[in-house]
Amino acid sequence: GRGTLRKAKKSFEFMRELVNDMTNSNPQKRPSMTDIVSRFEDIVNGLDDKQLRSPVLNIDENLPIFSKIKHWTIQWTYKLLGIPAIPNV
Repeated sequence: GRGTLRKAKKSFEFMRELVNDMTNSNPQKRPSMTDIVSRFEDIVNGLDDKQLRSPVLNIDENLPIFSKIKHWTIQWTYKLLGIPAIPNV
C-alpha cells in the first residue's frame, strides 16, 4: 500500500522532493509526466555511479557485511562490463 512507499529509505534522499510533489494530496499540484521525466533525468545526471548503484534500504536497516560484499562485487562487475546503473531507454 501507500505506507510502504513513504517509508524512509537510505541512499534515496535525492528523490524526496520529486516523490513528495508526485504524491501531493491535491492532484492539481502534481507535476505532469513530462515534468517528472525531466526532473528525474536532472536528478540522475547529478548523481555519481556509487550513488546510483547503492542498495536501497530502510533507514533502520543495515546490510550484513557478506551481503555488502556480494552487492558491491556484482555492481562493480556490471560497471566493468559497461552495464549502466540505470538502463538507458
